[in-house]
Amino acid sequence: MTGYDPQVIQKFADRLYRRATVIMVASTVFGVLFGGMGGLGVCVSAISPFLEHGNSAALTGLAVSLMGSLLGAMISGLGGYIAGRERAFRLKLQAQTVLCQLKVEENTRRRLM
Repeated sequence: MTGYDPQVIQKFADRLYRRATVIMVASTVFGVLFGGMGGLGVCVSAISPFLEHGNSAALTGLAVSLMGSLLGAMISGLGGYIAGRERAFRLKLQAQTVLCQLKVEENTRRRLM
């Protein structure tokens, strides 16, 4: 029969916290990359007719493409951060619930002994 081990519960809570951090960072990075590529793609397709008109139009088009990519990355990165933060919060809440149960058990055991 397996005995009670409070360290297992503590390790589980620690893993949930690490996972929450990874999810928040990964969601933000994915949002930035996805938004940057999407913004660049939209802007390049929108300015491609202007690239035929010479170097100054091409430079202007490149600048607009980079700005669109940056704007897309910022907006999508913010969305990824918000979504990741919410998912991370749920994991942290679950970890806190587990830790609360651990404390209740510790306090109850002290009173009974």
